[in-house]
Amino acid sequence: MTKRLIAAGFGLALLLACDRQAPADYFPLKQGQQRAMRVFTRMVAGTDTTETTEVRVVEVVRGLKDVPGMGKCWVVESPRDTGRPVYAFFRKHDDGIIQLMQTDTTKPPVEMLYLALPLVKGLKWYDTKAQHEMMEVIAQETVKVRAGTYPDCYVVVVKSTHADWSMTQWLAPNVGAVKWENRAAWTDKDGAKHEMLKVAELVALKIPPDSGK
Repeated sequence: MTKRLIAAGFGLALLLACDRQAPADYFPLKQGQQRAMRVFTRMVAGTDTTETTEVRVVEVVRGLKDVPGMGKCWVVESPRDTGRPVYAFFRKHDDGIIQLMQTDTTKPPVEMLYLALPLVKGLKWYDTKAQHEMMEVIAQETVKVRAGTYPDCYVVVVKSTHADWSMTQWLAPNVGAVKWENRAAWTDKDGAKHEMLKVAELVALKIPPDSGK
């Protein structure tokens, strides 16, 4: 009888393990991954307003590499029309996504807490000990964009503590950013007021079938 109970318990444990799904990844990085978004931009300078809309690749994941001065980290390229792309560097941990910023080649990179994990509504954190930006998860909702409809998106708001700047991101499980809004306002040395608004929504996410981790 005891042997039967042990066998039944072992079988139930195996069944539960098979049914248990891996936690959702709200910041997926796979080599070769490309994210294309429709980006609307409005710039206000004094009494002049300009608006542009374009569809472009905003992210190309170059892979997990050994970067001089930073060690092993994920390299993410943001293409630019100038032909000189911008690169961002990340490390992924169970409790957060760390972005590495090289400000001085003679010193270790600055580590910024880009995303605290696991995401839950009401979660708050600062990017660094210097507290330049504060992040907060304000909601979980369904988002409809050009690439489709994504349920269970976490809405993460980033606010600067030193300037009139904020960004809101909608992060979908196992997809990442499907929408973001970037706002800023400032006054130049001549007293003219400026405003900037960028709104982007996902058009396509391309992941090579043999991309691996």
